[in-house]
This record gives sequence, C-alpha cells and structure tokens, in this order.
Amino acid sequence: MNFYHQFCVHNRRLALIAVFMTTALLIGCSQKTSAPEVSQTTSLSGTITAIDDHGNAVTDLEIAPFTEQGWKLGDMLEATFATGQKIQIKYVENYGDVPEGEYLGRFSTSTKNFKIAINMGNIAKALELSSPSKVVLQKVASPSAD
Repeated sequence: MNFYHQFCVHNRRLALIAVFMTTALLIGCSQKTSAPEVSQTTSLSGTITAIDDHGNAVTDLEIAPFTEQGWKLGDMLEATFATGQKIQIKYVENYGDVPEGEYLGRFSTSTKNFKIAINMGNIAKALELSSPSKVVLQKVASPSAD
C-alpha cells in the first residue's frame, strides 16, 4: 500500500510538472510568433521629370524600388509633392482600374516610369504640378482585420 501511495504521489508530481512545462512552452511560443508590429515608414523619393500631353505627372521612379519595398498592385500610396500637397493614390495597372476622377499611380508601358494621374483628368492642372519637382511616395497602412 505504501508503494502504491508513493507511486500515485510521484505520478501527480510528474503530471503537474508536465502541465507547467506545457503551459510555459505555449506561452513562450505565442510570444515568439506574435512579433511586435513595426510601423512601415519606408518611402520612395523621386522627381517629376515631365508633364505629359494628358497632364499626367511622369516621375523618374522605376519598378525595382516598388518591388523591393513589397508594394504591389492595389496598394494605396500617399504622394507628397514639393508644394506640400498630399494625396492618396491607388497603385494600378491601368487607368480604368479606378473610377473616373480618382487619383492613381501606374507604370508607363512605354517609358517604364511611374506616372501619377487622375483617371480622365489632368493632375498637373488640378494640383498645379510642374517639372522638375520632388515627390515622395509612402504606402498607406491598410486597416487591420482585428
């Protein structure tokens, strides 16, 4: 009977230790997998090098930096111009990917440079943009699903 009592006490201790170790492991893993949110303050600076025949602002920005930043079609970007004006543009493939009158940014199929535009509008006239002038693009954080 004494052996049985010692066996039960020993098993309870082992079970208790197993519970504590499992709990500690789970807490440790959850802390390691939930990395702190890092604010993405990455931006790209460029120059408006030309205003095309349609009033689009043609920049010297090429696609490689967009890819390096992890920016992709459909992302919302904030464009800050040398005048201090800030607008939000949608990074798209075609002008028609946004409603008429909306701001957009896309890569020219001929020059491969990034253009900032208004679908069916003249952004240079609307915002009084000129060439050459600076522009800074920054990705707008998407609202979290929480």
